[in-house]
Amino acid sequence: MKRILICSILLIFTICSSSWSKDYFFVTFQYPPLEYEDDNGTAKGVCVEMVSKIMKNLGHEVKIQVFPWTRALKMTRDGKADAIFTAYKNENRQTFLDYSNEVLFPQTIYFYKKKGSNLTFEGDLMQLKDVQIGVVSTISYGTKFDSVKSSLCIQKANKLEHNFVKLRLGRISLVPSYSCVADYVLKKMNLEDDIVKIPVQIDSVPSYIAFSKKIDLAVLKENFDKEIITMKKNGEYASMLKAFGVQY
Repeated sequence: MKRILICSILLIFTICSSSWSKDYFFVTFQYPPLEYEDDNGTAKGVCVEMVSKIMKNLGHEVKIQVFPWTRALKMTRDGKADAIFTAYKNENRQTFLDYSNEVLFPQTIYFYKKKGSNLTFEGDLMQLKDVQIGVVSTISYGTKFDSVKSSLCIQKANKLEHNFVKLRLGRISLVPSYSCVADYVLKKMNLEDDIVKIPVQIDSVPSYIAFSKKIDLAVLKENFDKEIITMKKNGEYASMLKAFGVQY
């Protein structure tokens, strides 16, 4: 009788464990140092580590892959991926994405200029209407910048690296960028002594993890939010950013 009882308890535990622990598939994009694919095709970066840690804490397995942004977004919209990060909120995306309530990573945007340039920025973007500004064609720089972009002298490039080369050569005068990304790229390009940040913020844009509305993931989203809050309170969140040399 005792043996039957033990077997029954073990069976119940196994069934419950299998229902608690699930496998998920998340997508992200090439955006170092937050998320990127290394030479072996493995997803890396501070947000990848953070998301992986949270899912592990929740008792789940997660596979994370890096795709071009448009494809990653479509995969999540179609339910082929369970979630995408790091994503900004807008009305269109909210029709098919269920955003976390907690910010995964707050991103601050600044202008960068060639060292020695006398250009300044005090917060009024229209004072720069005659300045040649280099942007990445697929990137949003927050509502403040995007709302006046059509009135500015904009040159588009496919990559931030291309804009920094043009800035160093004097072909453009300013480059807006998320500071953590710009700092990473400038260090990688050995341009830290040639290009400097103007210390006045353009904008601050919160980014989130967002779950596909094609799948019922409300419970996972709620638990994910709780885990982010816990990590921020106990200092683990700040420690992970520091380990990657990321400031926010």
